[in-house]
Amino acid sequence: MSPKKTIEVILAPRLFSNISTRRPYVVVVTDVFRATTSICAALDYGVKAIIPVKRIRHARFLGRLGYIVAAERGGSKVKFAHLDNSATSFFHKIFKGKEIVYSTTNGTKAIKMASSASEIAIGSFVNLNALADWLNRQDKNVIVLCAGWKNRVNMEDSLFAGALSEILMDQYGFTTDCDSAKMALDQWNMAKDDLLGYIDKSAHRNRLRNLVSDRLLKYTFTLNSSKVVPVLKRYKIVPAKD
Repeated sequence: MSPKKTIEVILAPRLFSNISTRRPYVVVVTDVFRATTSICAALDYGVKAIIPVKRIRHARFLGRLGYIVAAERGGSKVKFAHLDNSATSFFHKIFKGKEIVYSTTNGTKAIKMASSASEIAIGSFVNLNALADWLNRQDKNVIVLCAGWKNRVNMEDSLFAGALSEILMDQYGFTTDCDSAKMALDQWNMAKDDLLGYIDKSAHRNRLRNLVSDRLLKYTFTLNSSKVVPVLKRYKIVPAKD
C-alpha cells in the first residue's frame, strides 16, 4: 500500500527554504490579493500565457519588445505598464490569444522562488475545487506557498491554504503533520461561513481598500467560479492539460 500523500503549508516566503516535504511534490503558489486570482481570470478569458517576471526592469524591457505588461508595486500600477494586476482588468476578450508579462509585489516573486519544484500550480478561491481535483490526479505531495505581504504572513493566503487543505484531506485522503496546515485549517473553519466579513479585518484588505472594487472583492472570494488550473511550464503560466 502506497503512503498517503501529504500537504505542507508555508505561511510566508522566508520559510520556504525550510520545507520538510519529500519529493516529488507540487508547489501551489497563492496570492489571493491579487496575483493568483488575476492569473486565473486572465486564462479564463482566453489569455494564451502569463509570463511571470520578478523584477520591474525585466518587465519594462519586455514591454519595449512589444509585450503587453501587467505590473504593480505596492498595489498600484507602475507607470510603464499597460495594466495593473486586478482580475477585472482581464474581464473582456481583447487579450484572447495574447501572452502577457506579469510582475507583482508578492506573487511573481513567490512563483520564481518555487521554480525548483517538479510542478508549480496557481491557486485561488476561484479555482479551489478544480485545483484540488488536479492535485489529486498528480499523485504527488503538495506544498502550499503563501506569497504573503513583503515576506510576512497575511490572512487571505493562509485562509486559502486552509480551504485547500480541507478538501485535500477530507475528499482525497491527504494527510498532514504540519502545524501551519492545521492552523490554516482552523482559521478557514472560523471564517468560511462569512468569508467577506472575516477578510474585512485583514491588513492587506485595508491596504488595498481604495484599489479593490466591490466587484473585484466579490469575484476574489467567490469559490469555484473557474475550472482553470494554471501551471508553470518552463517560463510561462498556461492552463493545465491533464
